[in-house]
Order: sequence, then structure tokens, then C-alpha cells
Amino acid sequence: MTVINFLINEVFVEAPVFLGLVALIGLLLQKKTGAEVLEGTIKTIVGMIILNSGIGVFLGSLSPLTTLLNSSFGITGVLPDCFGPYGVAMQTYGVEIPMAFVLAFVLHLLLVRILPFKNTKNVFLTGHIMLFNASIMLLVGRSALGLTGGAQIAFSAVMTALFWTFMPAIARPITDPVTDKRFTLGHLQTLDLPVGKWFGGLAKSKRADELELPGIFNLFSDYTVLLCVLMPVMYIVIGLTAGKAAVDSISDGGNWVIWLIMQGITFAAGIAIVLYGVRMFLAAMIPAFEGISKKLLPGTQPALDSPVFFQYSPAGSMLGFVSCFVTMVIFTLVQVAIGSPVVIFPGPIFFFFDGALAGVFGDIHGGWVGAIIAGAVIAIVINVAALVTYPFQAEFFAGTGLMFGGGDYLIWSPIFWLLKFIGGALGLTA
Repeated sequence: MTVINFLINEVFVEAPVFLGLVALIGLLLQKKTGAEVLEGTIKTIVGMIILNSGIGVFLGSLSPLTTLLNSSFGITGVLPDCFGPYGVAMQTYGVEIPMAFVLAFVLHLLLVRILPFKNTKNVFLTGHIMLFNASIMLLVGRSALGLTGGAQIAFSAVMTALFWTFMPAIARPITDPVTDKRFTLGHLQTLDLPVGKWFGGLAKSKRADELELPGIFNLFSDYTVLLCVLMPVMYIVIGLTAGKAAVDSISDGGNWVIWLIMQGITFAAGIAIVLYGVRMFLAAMIPAFEGISKKLLPGTQPALDSPVFFQYSPAGSMLGFVSCFVTMVIFTLVQVAIGSPVVIFPGPIFFFFDGALAGVFGDIHGGWVGAIIAGAVIAIVINVAALVTYPFQAEFFAGTGLMFGGGDYLIWSPIFWLLKFIGGALGLTA
């Protein structure tokens, strides 16, 4: 068990190490030279470290938004997240989560190998999301069917393996034309892709990166410049709504308006770092994975984290993000106005990553207007998914203000509720 815990908590959860190991195995299987193996492995690891560093930069600038929104609304709600709930879950299920993870991964690889469908030939490699999947399925097993111990672990492993196998299969027909069948999505954000294609595709406008803006506004065709202007404005509006005292309570001192502006610019810098890391990572990882695809699991693609898609429409990702954020805020205000017993706050991880990913595919299929539409629609999907899955988590996370989120659980929620009905009918749960 010590070895398993080490592998999961020190290797699999560390994306640079885990994916560097995958790249190493792939290159060795291709019988590359020692220099080529070393170069490919190092560039895969460094690319992921750069990518994660960028994510850390902009998430650090995003976190104050939630605090300011709480101050603005003057209420306490539930924040969909992943990292915080995972930390809480590990305090109770420190043994069960790793065991479910390992069993699920074995089942997943078996399913990928034996299923005859082309679209299921994907290996889920987003390590942190894999741990979150195993965690929430443990909670569902307990809440819906009253499972504990080995039965709870087995339930989580089976459900998680099915998630890793079939969600990338849904994504693949949409990602294949974009990535030239090199990789697909492995995340909680699969619904972002059909939302971008179907709802974004309703619009027929120019691609976001092709917009020709008049005069000085042409500067905004560069997404870094656009973000450096747009994000400080957003922070200032929210800061003014929350008030100077609320901003002073979370800032590092100095002028509060300047602090808000710098948070917005820091966000833009983080995105630029992410895209640079993505380019380096993919340039090394995709050729390395060919070894695994050809030797161990023929015909497979890696199912990867969502930022690898942002390169296909940087401007569209930004439009989707902003649209998703605004829609989530409106959704929260509506909940407050109608006196909803559960108020879902905008989760920074989801309104950025989901909004951006939906924006990319909205832009690809419907241009810049499509990116905006896709961002708004996915915001509603994420919040509805949170509302319908919260009952399976409410008791466990009581008092924390947290819950596991993810738009893809909207697909899985009917299964959860059916299991809960069965559990109630059999007297397994209250």
C-alpha cells in the first residue's frame, strides 16, 4: 500500500512527472537513441511545468474574484471546485481514493484494449482529474447506495473507469478534425465541445482571430493585448461593486485600484505562459506517445488536459471565458433573487477553463459570436450540473462551502439519481 500511495500521490498526481514517464516509455518503445529519449522526456516535463506555472499565475489572480463576489452579494453560497474538495475528501478517504484510482486505471486500459469502437481508443492522462473522478464516485456510492469499504471502492473504480473510457469517446469525433487525430480531451469538460459545435455553430461570423478592427483597436487582435486591457476593467468593476474595504482586506496594501489593475495584467501574463508551455509540451509528447499507441494499445490517442486546445483559438478562448464568467454571475444573481435554497457561486476554475474551451470550439464552428454563445451556454450547463449533483455531496461537505463540480456530471446525474432511487427502494439509504 505504501508503494501505491507513493505512485499516486507523488507520481500520478504530479502531471509533469507522470507525463514525463509516459513520454519516456513511448520513446523507449520506439527504440530512440539515448539523446532523443532524454530530449523528448525533458521537453515533455519542462513544457508541463511551464504550463502549470502559467495556470498558477492566472489562478492566483482569479481567486480574489470569488472573495469579492461574496462581498458583493453579502451571502454564503457553494463554490464548485476540484482541488479544495479533493483535499477534504482525502482526509476521510485517504486509502479508498488511491485504491479506487488504481483499480479504475487497470479497468480503463482493459476497456480501451478490448472495446471494438474506434472512438474508445483513448488513454485518459489528466492525472489530477482522474483523482477527482475517483473521489466523487466514492461520495456517490456512499450517498446513493450506502456503500462502504470494499464495495464503495469497487463502485468508484467501475464508474470512474467508464467515465475515463466513454467521455473522451464523446469528445473524439469533435476533436479529430481539429487535432488531426493526434490527441483528444480527457477532462470534466467534454460537454464544452458539443456546446461549442452545436450552439456556437448557430452563429456565422468571422473567426475571432480574423477580426479586422479599425485604427488603434487593431491592437486588440493580439489576445495578450486584449487581455491586458479587458481583465483590469473587469477587476475594477467587481472591485467597485464590492467596495474599497473588501479589496483592501485581500490586497497586499498600496492603492486598491492599482492592485486590481495588476491582478488583471497578471492574469494575461499567466495565459501567455500557458500557451508557450502547451506548444513545447505537445511538440515532445505527441511523437513520444506514438510508441505506446503502436506497441501496447494500437490505434489509441492520449486524452489530455483542456489547455492544449487553447492554441487553436486564443482569442476565441478569451471571449468564451468572459461570456461564461458574466453568465455565471447572472445565474448566481437570479438564484439569490428567487431565494434558491442552494446558491452556486461562480467557480474560477470552471468559468475560465470551461468558458475558454467552449469558446475555442464555438469560434471554430461559428466565429467570434459563436465563442460568446458557447461560453454563455456552458456556464448554464456547469451550474445546472452543480445543482443536480450537490445533494450527493451536501452531507459530506457540510460547513465547507465546497463541492466537486464539472459540466460532464450533467450526463451522469440521471445515473446517480437512478441509483439513489434504487438505494432508497432497497432500504440502503434514508
